[in-house]
Amino acid sequence: MPEDVQINALLFDMDGVLVDVSRSYRRAIEETVEHFTGRHIGENAIQRYKNYGGFEDDWKLTHAIITDTAMEVPLSRVIGEFQDRYRGDDWDGFITEEPPLIDDETLDTLRGNGRLLGIVTGRPEEEAEWTLNHQDWTDYFPLLVGKEKQGEREKPDPFPLEHSLTMLAAAGCDLDPEEVAYVGDSVDDMVAARDANMWAIGVVPPYVDADDHEPLLKERGAHVVIEDPNELPEVLDTFEERATARPVTR
Repeated sequence: MPEDVQINALLFDMDGVLVDVSRSYRRAIEETVEHFTGRHIGENAIQRYKNYGGFEDDWKLTHAIITDTAMEVPLSRVIGEFQDRYRGDDWDGFITEEPPLIDDETLDTLRGNGRLLGIVTGRPEEEAEWTLNHQDWTDYFPLLVGKEKQGEREKPDPFPLEHSLTMLAAAGCDLDPEEVAYVGDSVDDMVAARDANMWAIGVVPPYVDADDHEPLLKERGAHVVIEDPNELPEVLDTFEERATARPVTR
C-alpha cells in the first residue's frame, strides 16, 4: 500500500448503488422464473444467489434459478421473457421504475472535488445510457463500461475495471489503480476491485438486510461499507487518512 492515498477517480456499479432495482431487474427475475416454473421466488432467494458470487449477469442468474428447479429452458428464451418485462415494448417496462439512490447534489459535490466519475456495470450499454438520460446524469459520468465492452469476462473478473483504466488512458487520463475507488453493492464488486488493486467501497442497498450484507461485503474485501451513497463525500474526505493509517492487504 502506498504511503499516501489519493483517490482521483470514483467508479460506480449502477444497480443497487446509483438506482434501486428492487422493482425492475429483481422483479423481472421473479416474474420470469415464475413464468417458466410456476413458482414464486422471493427477494431472499435472489440475494442468496448474488451472495454466492458469479451472478453479475441477471439473465444468467435467472436461467440458473430456473435450471435449479430441474427445468431445461434455453437461455435465449429466458432472455426474451426477461427483456419483455424489463424493457417493455418501447422502454416502458420495469426499467422506468428505478428511483435514484444518490442525489444530484452529491454527484455535484463529488465532481466538484475534482474526481473523475465513471460507471462500470454489467448492464447492456443501451440500458445504462437510457438510465443516465432518464436521470439526467449523462454529464456526471464521462466514462461508461457496459456489458458489451466486457465480453465473457464479467465481475468478479477484474477485467471490466482494468479496462476502464485503459479507456481513460487512451483519452489522456492516466491513473494508477491505487488512485481509484470502485463503489459496488455485491460480493463480486468487492472481489473485482481488490483484484484490480483498487479501493473497494461497499454499499448496502435499501432492499437488503444491512446486518447480513455489511459483514459479507467486508469479508469479501470492502475497505469501507456504507448504507447511503450520499455519504460518499464525507466518507471520502476521511477515507484517505483512515486507509493510510490502517494496514490493508491489497
